[in-house]
Amino acid sequence: MRKIIIYVAILMLIMLSSNSITYAEVEKVFYAKATTSGTCFCETPSENSVLFEIPTSYFVQVEYVVDDYYKVSYDGLQGYVKKDKVSLMNGTPTTPYAQATFKLFVPYSLYQSPSQTSLEICKLSTDMTIKYYGAKAGQQLTSKSNIWYYSSITDGENIFYGYVFSGTTDHLSNIPTNNESFEIVNEDALNSTTSEFTALSTGTKIILIIAISIPSLLILYFLIKPSRIMQMNKKKSTDKQPRKIRHKDYFEYDENDL
Repeated sequence: MRKIIIYVAILMLIMLSSNSITYAEVEKVFYAKATTSGTCFCETPSENSVLFEIPTSYFVQVEYVVDDYYKVSYDGLQGYVKKDKVSLMNGTPTTPYAQATFKLFVPYSLYQSPSQTSLEICKLSTDMTIKYYGAKAGQQLTSKSNIWYYSSITDGENIFYGYVFSGTTDHLSNIPTNNESFEIVNEDALNSTTSEFTALSTGTKIILIIAISIPSLLILYFLIKPSRIMQMNKKKSTDKQPRKIRHKDYFEYDENDL
């Protein structure tokens, strides 16, 4: 029975080690770069649902293909971009999204659409720091501009998204060009997976193998040890029994063994 338990334990440990190392697979993350102007971030895979234009030279994280679009995320937003507007790359940028903010020089409001006739989401004051995502053409409120900024404002635990007319804003923080670039790949790469264990360095692999092996050896030791102790005690008990000297009609023990 004990042997069966040991064999089962060994089998379970092998299976656990195999699942932890050999079959640990993760999807590789891909980014696509907006290399030209006019890269629109859409709410649905349609040009009729444009939210804003992504600042040129920045990235979206690509999830999968939907017809002529990529399903993507941009700085926490979920949406779509046309495949022919971005370059899919094999690499992870340090600064994938434009980190830009602005303030108002007059009180204004955050609107649902780039128009003052749309739903007003919330009031904005001049002391608020507003996060900028991108721009979109909308209602022309001055002779010089019809550009609105797709933005967000945080109020406690709530985040509100909407549009602010560019003519009410203070100077938008300068958005530098992102010069990061990687090998361009085709969309077939999106279906690739990589072994989590294979991707590790040699030193990390050795540490991981040792970490898995030590508990396995300890379990086997404690399973086998009681059996070994019993066998040794039995052998000692047998060795200590006094020898019998046979005579014709009786037995007597050897005095040296008593």
